[in-house]
Amino acid sequence: MRLTMIAVLAVTALAAGCADTTAERNAAGDARDKAMQVGNAMYGTRLVNADDIGHHIADLKDVEVLAVTGAGTGDPRGVRVTVRVSGVAQQGEGLFRGPGRVTVDRCFELAFAGGPGEWNAVPPQTPCPPGTPLTFAPWADAPSISVARIERALPKVNTLPSGRGVEEKDVRAALAKLGLHPAIRVETEAQSDFAVGVALVTATAAPGESPCVLARVVPGKAKAWLPSPAELGKGCNAHTALGTGR
Repeated sequence: MRLTMIAVLAVTALAAGCADTTAERNAAGDARDKAMQVGNAMYGTRLVNADDIGHHIADLKDVEVLAVTGAGTGDPRGVRVTVRVSGVAQQGEGLFRGPGRVTVDRCFELAFAGGPGEWNAVPPQTPCPPGTPLTFAPWADAPSISVARIERALPKVNTLPSGRGVEEKDVRAALAKLGLHPAIRVETEAQSDFAVGVALVTATAAPGESPCVLARVVPGKAKAWLPSPAELGKGCNAHTALGTGR
């Protein structure tokens, strides 16, 4: 009986260890996905100054910038930014614990050399450097965001998914050509290949000017607009732009 109980406990401990390993592996995968999203958020950037690039990344949600090297994208090695993101995964209930969440921190190095970069590319993982996240001085006031200029820049897509539908990277690349002020953050979200929602937002808008422009690209139509109060209540984000009936 005693040997049987020991065997049961050993098997249980082994199973718990495997479950912990699986949860940690899933959390690490979530961190990789978030690092890829950081790269996508910077896809096509026309920023050249290292400080501007690091500042722009630091403005993204749930991303910490730990190091920035290089002066600009014209340097031989370009600009390299080390970011830290947290990956999260669910952990199942075990014999000696209840269900919960596993969180892991991972660091990745993004490189900028003046080109558009790669879409959906996971930057290489790197050891997290010591120290606290970098802080940046507030952006200088940004000019107002022109709805007409944004709408003209949006790609015109006339085919349906049976041909070539709306692609998020094409929308970001088109907006990158505008050379927007670095304080203007561009957020995009794809809805399969039927639509891409866009939000352009700045925290430095002048009094009386809207800090937000929304846009939506669907086959046959590209439109930008100033959000209504009801839309702003849902947040100046790409998901709000996707959910509109405009």
